[in-house]
Amino acid sequence: MNIKKIKENNKRYKKWVFENNFEMDVSGGQIDEFDYSVDKCFDKNKINFLSEWFFDKKIHQYTSFNKNPFKVKPNIPLQYAFPDTNRKLNAAIEKFHIKEGLRRNSFTVFISEGSTPMIAAMVLFARKLGFDRIHSIFPLYFTIHKMCDVTNMNILPCNDDFACSENVKLNLPKQRSFLFMTDPVWSIGRHYSDRVFKQLARWQKKTGSIIFVDGSFSYMDWDTPVKKEPSVVLDPDLTLRLVCPTKALCLHGLRFAYLLCPKKFSKEVARISIVNTGSSCYFGHLQRERLFNKMIENKPNPVGLFASERYRTLRKVFLENNIEHIVPDCGFFMFANLDNILRKKRARHKYYWLNNAAIDVLNPKYKGYAKINLIARDKIIKSLIRDLSK
Repeated sequence: MNIKKIKENNKRYKKWVFENNFEMDVSGGQIDEFDYSVDKCFDKNKINFLSEWFFDKKIHQYTSFNKNPFKVKPNIPLQYAFPDTNRKLNAAIEKFHIKEGLRRNSFTVFISEGSTPMIAAMVLFARKLGFDRIHSIFPLYFTIHKMCDVTNMNILPCNDDFACSENVKLNLPKQRSFLFMTDPVWSIGRHYSDRVFKQLARWQKKTGSIIFVDGSFSYMDWDTPVKKEPSVVLDPDLTLRLVCPTKALCLHGLRFAYLLCPKKFSKEVARISIVNTGSSCYFGHLQRERLFNKMIENKPNPVGLFASERYRTLRKVFLENNIEHIVPDCGFFMFANLDNILRKKRARHKYYWLNNAAIDVLNPKYKGYAKINLIARDKIIKSLIRDLSK
């Protein structure tokens, strides 16, 4: 399905992306949004799911949470714990982002139970502002596709390649629009190029367009203590940025994300986000200061450190087999052309990954590429290395 077909049949495109992310037919048993225990299903059928959302326990030897686990005082959580009631935390977030480059008193912080409710809220916010479509720099997280399907909003891609490519061409609308983008691009472990960010900033200035940046994988750059995202160059009065500390620390069982929202949008976003999120889990609510402070430490991100070590191990095997891949430098996923080599090694039947056509509707050169979770369970990575080394 190319971009032209997406524009012609947008409803099918949105449904297709969502279904191919969760409603996967594996060995005769469908895995859908009612059962996320895909590791058990794949393990039972002796299939290695390279894109899996299950993680190696060794990761917390890097974060040190294994040495200092989470504890709370015994209590009965009788009262609601609304996300934004910790003013000390909100003030700390504001201080950090002012240091990063945002203007003082120009934005409001909204805390959410993970990224997903706030991503959904952004689609509702775009609809509330009167937009009947969103433009996108794909790939986008699947939640956006489902929400746009439910709210009858079209998604119109503006790019012909990943935005990290220096040769990517953006076909941005000439009128005021609402653009959704993801940076870093989680599925390949790369930021957009500086050229793309400069082009987007100029486009905002010219058209007054609003941009939502899904930055769920922010502050995960490898091998650097610097905590500054390139999206900070976008117009702060027209840009909403999402950050997810629990993603950055591989603590997916805890839910903590926050949105940086321009002041002029704060009232409406507050109404939508509180309806969409409600109260927080008491246990998670108590941990957020600790998680935020850990994320912004003046050290390389520990999850990125583990992922980069895994990548360097895989890279040796990739080079030996002339396997093309996009070189990652952040996050914990990468994108590699594995289909043909695994067939050549007679091992393709042992592996599964999310269909490329459903995740990244890009040009044909990416056919056969797989999204690999670099911090997947150790047995998944070892199996891949073993089969590629035959």
